[in-house]
Amino acid sequence: MKCRLTLLVLCFLVAGSATASNDRRDCKEELRKLHDVLSTNYTGQNHHGYRKAKASRDNEEYKKCANQARKERERLERDTDL
Repeated sequence: MKCRLTLLVLCFLVAGSATASNDRRDCKEELRKLHDVLSTNYTGQNHHGYRKAKASRDNEEYKKCANQARKERERLERDTDL
């Protein structure tokens, strides 16, 4: 029984680590995409969105970082299409 409980806890730890790794990867990818968009459309307001996403990354809030960067990039792409 004790062995099963230990195995269960280890499985959850491994799964949590894999999820965190994916979140970090997503954050890094979204920040790169946002940076590429900003290199062609740079304003102070756009830079602010990039800095907010980077601050989330620095605070190890990777899921929040990816969401902020994605939303900012989509907003910039929408604005350039108009």
